[in-house]
Amino acid sequence: MDPFSAYALIALISVIGFVIGAVLFIVSLVLTAVKKKKFAWGIIGGLALIIAGAVFFVYGVINTASVGIEIAQNFMPTEFTPAEGSRVVSGTLKVDGYEVTMPCTVNDLQLIGYKTDYYYFGHGIDMWLLNDKNQEQHFPAYLDNSYGYENQDRVSGEDQVAAIIIKCDSGVTFEFNDLKFYMNQDELIKRYGTPAYKIDDSYNGNYLYYLGENDTIYRFRFDSNKYLVSIMYGTSDYMKYEMNWLYHG
Repeated sequence: MDPFSAYALIALISVIGFVIGAVLFIVSLVLTAVKKKKFAWGIIGGLALIIAGAVFFVYGVINTASVGIEIAQNFMPTEFTPAEGSRVVSGTLKVDGYEVTMPCTVNDLQLIGYKTDYYYFGHGIDMWLLNDKNQEQHFPAYLDNSYGYENQDRVSGEDQVAAIIIKCDSGVTFEFNDLKFYMNQDELIKRYGTPAYKIDDSYNGNYLYYLGENDTIYRFRFDSNKYLVSIMYGTSDYMKYEMNWLYHG
């Protein structure tokens, strides 16, 4: 469960505990007054639930708000200014052994064996194939923003692809110099130097951006343990736009 949901759940449970405690406390007071007999366990238990509920409610709300603010900040436009000391990373990305350069077309990706239904959804289309083990491999291909497509629109094979993402659980193999999934973040920085831009995000994971050749940008995403779990590669214009909003996981 992600931090935002966990803290929200704590706040919800604390409200339930507070209500139960309040009911128990009131009922115990009423029974004490009516029957002239002290229901001490009910009064004490009710007070304990009220106090605990209030404390954990405040804790849950504060932390939910804190995580929420962090998430919101990632959706605020940011100027992409390469960090001092960052450099262009050379090399060509290969998908299942085939070189892929950005920009390309939908047809270009089909030529390396992937299929699509041409339906636009969430800024792009899905590409997939069944390998020789009858296992599905898939990755999203994001289209140039100038097309103005809406969800469920049909795209063309000639449309320009501006970026792709390869994830560790997609079944797709990639080659880019000596990088591998689950490489440690510090090891990647040691090999490639200072990233052009970095986003530290405890909710979505850490993102390192490196400038590529021919006006492209690579985005490496790391999980909470700082292991590489996805690589996104696209044109400079699209990746700067994507970085501002973190649309893609």
